[in-house]
Parts: sequence; C-alpha cells; structure tokens
Amino acid sequence: MKGCGKIVAISRRSVTGTVSIYSCPMLQFFQKIRRAAAPADGGRNYTRYAFGELLLVIMGILIALQINNWNDERIEQRQIEEYAHSLIQDLERDVAMAQTVRSDVDLILKKIDTLADYTRGKSAEEIRNIDLFYLMRRPFYRPYAWNRTALEQMKSSGALRQMRNRKLAAAISAYEALTHHLDDDFEFDRTVGATAISLARQVVDMNYPALGEVVPVNEYEVFSFPHSNIHAAYEQIHLSLLTRDVEKIGAAVNGYLILADKPGIRPRTQNEMPELIASAQELILLLRAEYPD
Repeated sequence: MKGCGKIVAISRRSVTGTVSIYSCPMLQFFQKIRRAAAPADGGRNYTRYAFGELLLVIMGILIALQINNWNDERIEQRQIEEYAHSLIQDLERDVAMAQTVRSDVDLILKKIDTLADYTRGKSAEEIRNIDLFYLMRRPFYRPYAWNRTALEQMKSSGALRQMRNRKLAAAISAYEALTHHLDDDFEFDRTVGATAISLARQVVDMNYPALGEVVPVNEYEVFSFPHSNIHAAYEQIHLSLLTRDVEKIGAAVNGYLILADKPGIRPRTQNEMPELIASAQELILLLRAEYPD
C-alpha cells in the first residue's frame, strides 16, 4: 500500500484493558501528534486518548481500503482500455465487411430494378431466357461476419458496465443491437429470396454450364445489361424459357420485387447499412478520444 508499509500488530495496555492496534508510518505520524498533545497527567484522561488511538486505527483501515479500491479501479480501467483498443480493430473490420455486403445488396437491387423495366409490357416471345437467367440469378447477399470478440469480452468481464463514460457504453450497446437487427433482416431476406428463386425455376431454364468455369467471379459480379460477361460466355448456348405463360413470368418477377421493396433489401442499402457504418465509424472516433494509444 502506497504511503503505508507493512501493517504490524501491536498490543498496548490501558486502563480499560489490552487494546490491539495496527501501526504503519502514517498511523505513527498521527500517534506522535496525539502524544505531543497529551497532558502531563495522562492517567485521568487516558480513556479519551485510548478512544483517539482506536479512531486512528479505524482511519488507517479506511485509508488502506480506499487505496486498495483505487488500485483495483486502476487495474480495471487499464483492462477496459485494452478492450477498447481491440474493439476499435473489430469495428474497423466490421466497416470493411459491411461495405462489401452493401455492394452485394446494391448489385441485387440493380438487377431487380432492371428486371422490372425489362419485362414490363413485353410478351413472352420478347423475353430471352439468358436475360432472365442473368437478372434472376443469385438474389442473395453474403451473411454478415461481425467481429464481436472484444465486445463479448467486455460484456462477460463486466468491463462495459464499469466504463466511466456511460454515453460511450450506451453507444456500444446500441451498435450491438443494430448488428443483431441486421442479422434478423438477413434471415428474412434469405427466406424471401428463396421464394423468388423457386418461382424463377418454374420460368427460366438454368441448365447452363457452371459459371465459375467460364467467367471469373470478380468479373461476373460486375453489373452490365444487356451485354455482360455472362451473356458473352453463353452466347452460343440458346435455351428457351420453360413457359410462355406471361402470368407465371409475372409471378416470378413479383417475387423479386417483393424482395426489393420494404421491408425487403432496399432499406438495407438506403438506411440500415449506412446507419451501421456511420455508427461504427463514430464509435471508433469516440473510443480513440476516450482511450488514446
């Protein structure tokens, strides 16, 4: 304990009996003051000074406990600072991941919007199988991969509750809640997308060679219509629609429109993903200000 060395038990006999006290440099200092102030005739007033001595012991214990509490809090805050630095790194990875997912959603929306324009007012004979194959394939975006290691450590250790900046702690909790909300949205979007695919399979002949064998992934994920790398790869393969029933074609298109509209994926890219990215970036700034390197 800083300011107080090893505590030593001392017994002192007084008129009231044997009193056990603890001595340390700080207490010895107070005892010197007490003895200097004691009157020459100490016998008659010794009870009063025995009480003072007991009071000094209590003061020493309280001071020791306070110093221990300060030391424990210092250790806790140092651990919180380490968690905060790790959380910054996790948030930076979250931002990069979220931007990639947002690009996926943007690509799906471009295809769905183009699909609606392409099929509007056309007869079944005017619609090409390759066009619907391109516009209806893969209506799914990649699942989120949140980096929650530091946050889980903060929660399990109680560090999040012990943060001095309560507004910052609340912002961290709000960010976590938003990530869980987006996870729920992903499950909803995947279910709606699966329904859209099942409708498309009743309309589109998808029996083309494996796409990965003819077009590199980084090329066929770039949107271009009606002339794309996929169109070029399959230009010698002429497949026809599975149906000429415009109602079935319309039902399949509607399945994609439902996926795009509220509460589908359009709010993800227009509202929720920008909000999440902005929240993560703001948290990074706040954490760096509160816990500088």
